[in-house]
Amino acid sequence: EHELMYGTTDTTFAPDDALTRGMFVTMLYRMEGKPEVTGNTSFTDVAENAYYADAVLWAVKEAITTGTTRTTFSPDAECTRAQIVTFLWRCKK
Repeated sequence: EHELMYGTTDTTFAPDDALTRGMFVTMLYRMEGKPEVTGNTSFTDVAENAYYADAVLWAVKEAITTGTTRTTFSPDAECTRAQIVTFLWRCKK
C-alpha cells in the first residue's frame, strides 16, 4: 500500500526469502520519501542502474551505512539482524 516493498515478480512476494542489504536500504529510502540524490557511489558492486543504487547512495550520504568494505556494499548479501538494527538506529538518529 505504501510502496515500501514490491514482489519478487508480478505474482509472487517470497516472504520466506532472505532480506538483502540492497532490499533493506531501499525500504528505508522509500520510507524517507525517496529523497533526491545525485552522484554515484564508489562501491564497485553497485551498478548505476540497479534498483537499489539511489538508496545505497542516500544511505551512505546519510551515514546509515559505510558498506562492507571501502569498495563494496554487498547488496545481495543477506542483511543480518545486527545490520537491520544498526541501519534503523542510524536512520532515525
